[in-house]
Amino acid sequence: MKKKSTFYHYTECGLNNIYLLNGFKITKTKDGDEEIFVHDIHGLHKAISSILIFKKGLLEGKEIKFARTMLDLSQKKLGDLIGCRYQQILLWEKNKNEISKPADRLLRITLYTYLNKAIDNGEVFDRINEIADLDAAAAGQCNKIEFKEIKDAWEMVA
Repeated sequence: MKKKSTFYHYTECGLNNIYLLNGFKITKTKDGDEEIFVHDIHGLHKAISSILIFKKGLLEGKEIKFARTMLDLSQKKLGDLIGCRYQQILLWEKNKNEISKPADRLLRITLYTYLNKAIDNGEVFDRINEIADLDAAAAGQCNKIEFKEIKDAWEMVA
């Protein structure tokens, strides 16, 4: 007797190409509808995120939205983080505009740090925003910066 192979097309994550071979349970509700339970859904979403981080080519709309949702960021907060308006995020997510390479890389790096907890994401966001604030500073200023070696380490002199 041939065993029927079963899988589940997991579109609830917002992506069209995710299929589960196991780790899920489908039950019938009292109304006769099907209900799915995914074991360790957070682990699954982390695994999907890891694939997106290293995928070839630029992230596409649904992938950008998945990453943003995984990071628990609104379109406005993601826009603030990567230096664009929320409308641009909206256009990327709807595939109306292609994400830029720098924004794509920054989103992947942010997702990577979130997944690996190498450093606190709040700290990452703060540093990125500090760097972004430098863009707004007046250009062309050439201030003298002095360094001094102290105990085999270089430090800026105040």
